[in-house]
Amino acid sequence: MTDTPYLHRHSFDPSLWIFNGYYYNGMRLNWQQGPFIHNYLQRIDQTIKASLTDHESLMAVRVDLRLPFQFDWKSQPDWRPVFDEFIATLKDKIAGYQVGVEPDQKGLHPTEIRFIWDREFDHSGDPQYHCALFFHNQAFRRLGKFNAHSGSLYGLISSAWATAVGRDEHLADGLINTPRKHTYRVKRGERYDDLFYNLSYFARLASKRFGLADHNFGTSKLSERSFVTEQGCEDD
Repeated sequence: MTDTPYLHRHSFDPSLWIFNGYYYNGMRLNWQQGPFIHNYLQRIDQTIKASLTDHESLMAVRVDLRLPFQFDWKSQPDWRPVFDEFIATLKDKIAGYQVGVEPDQKGLHPTEIRFIWDREFDHSGDPQYHCALFFHNQAFRRLGKFNAHSGSLYGLISSAWATAVGRDEHLADGLINTPRKHTYRVKRGERYDDLFYNLSYFARLASKRFGLADHNFGTSKLSERSFVTEQGCEDD
């Protein structure tokens, strides 16, 4: 890779490449949010492809994860253990949910789970997190009721995040938000331009902080298949 007018090294982290452009591999970017970190765009694309290798069709869900008001993130700047706990808890909850589904729902398919997350800072200087979760298309019919106790996929996600940040489930509702367009379905062999456009936001440079000895972005492991029992993530 060489420096070009549209691709140059990050001044704080020379392993990262800053990308100015409107398309990535022929897919439109949310260019108003640019410039982007090219490495992150690559990992987003690779994670979607890996999920489509896992499943003939996938369901991708976008959620925003917020920290509780009194959560002291500055004393724990590397938040990967929190996110690892979230993913591990979510996998356990989904596995338990699929064991206990009603007989008329037995068509629901077992799933492997992949994920992408990024951290950005708002005007107050506090972090917030965006996450995309990838499932088998038939593992869940929809995100479901926006209630932590509903037993829906949203409820499982909300409950898992509450566990990760050390809060009771009944206090979790305000910690999870969803964008207007939060669910995407893609079949293997189809283009996923709309999904990639949405997730390109995760790779934007402007909202990231560097030099804090922690991470702004991560994905599930790409070197091997991410089964429900697998934990851990790859980070930048």
